[in-house]
Amino acid sequence: MRKIKLQRIIIIALTMTLVGGLQALYDYAILTSLFSLGPSALYQFQTELVFNLASGFGGGLVAGVTLNLIDNRFRTKPYYQSLIILVSMFILVWAIRNTIEGLFQMEEKGAFYFSFDATDIKNIVFWMIIVILAYFFLEMNNKFGPGKLGKIFLGKFNTPVEEERIFMFLDLKSSTTIAEQLGGVAYHLFLKELFSDVTAPILETGGEIYQYVGDEIVLSWEVGHPENSANCIRCFFAIQQLLDKEESKYLRKFGVKPHFKAGAHYGSVIVGEIGVIKRDITYSGDVLNTTARIQGMCNELETIFLMSKSLFELAGSDASRWTIERKGKIPLKGKKEAMDLMSVELN
Repeated sequence: MRKIKLQRIIIIALTMTLVGGLQALYDYAILTSLFSLGPSALYQFQTELVFNLASGFGGGLVAGVTLNLIDNRFRTKPYYQSLIILVSMFILVWAIRNTIEGLFQMEEKGAFYFSFDATDIKNIVFWMIIVILAYFFLEMNNKFGPGKLGKIFLGKFNTPVEEERIFMFLDLKSSTTIAEQLGGVAYHLFLKELFSDVTAPILETGGEIYQYVGDEIVLSWEVGHPENSANCIRCFFAIQQLLDKEESKYLRKFGVKPHFKAGAHYGSVIVGEIGVIKRDITYSGDVLNTTARIQGMCNELETIFLMSKSLFELAGSDASRWTIERKGKIPLKGKKEAMDLMSVELN
């Protein structure tokens, strides 16, 4: 999770540095155009370019840190509160920038001067739009998942394509009992906090959250990366360890300790975008149904994690890190042939 946050800060900082440079070039083009009387004696393009690049990078760092803070602390708050914090930080950065600019110009003007003119109004409006757009893209990235937004812009999902993917169905154990114990609203808050907590180990193991289905989370990994077959197993036990660590919090707030059971399998799926008004990226294929059936056998086979033998073999030597027990060929509902299943436990 820290790696993702750091990448986000760097991307925002570099993007705003580029925008700052483009703004300096745009201002220069306007000032030297046929419709302008030309720049004033105080204007120096090189100085403005360097200052814009530096302030863009510094402002981008502040914006990236602020957006991460908002994403962490204000995820459950109304959007207007996040925007108020964002705008306040922007005004603070702008005031610091103009103060520094005034200090640099003391030698030329003989005294400190805090400028506020039409140029400042233009810059405030321009950078305010950039910062709000950065916040919007961050929210869209959270909506679709890391890496998906760029693919959507490039039209990668407009035409259905076939992919090899690993799927894992995470299902909350004793969910009906917990729901009855907590009641509707409290159960929703419980799931909201639980799904928020388990996001970190999912992202750290390269997983993609495909869907939330009631009290179930459907995760996916690309088969093209060899480590992902083992990452699937690591993800499940990282979640279990996290929940063990947070046991006291859940007992204090909700009176229950959550546990998951899971089933994992891999195979070919068709991925593409569907819908008109509310578009979505979907996976379709037999592997999804099969994975759901594997997860459904956990209680009957008295284990918390089942995977297909084919996925176990794909994991190769990495699978030796865990205790693996072969459950034999198990008939699955809707499948003509029984499947070889393996249970997985920590050593």
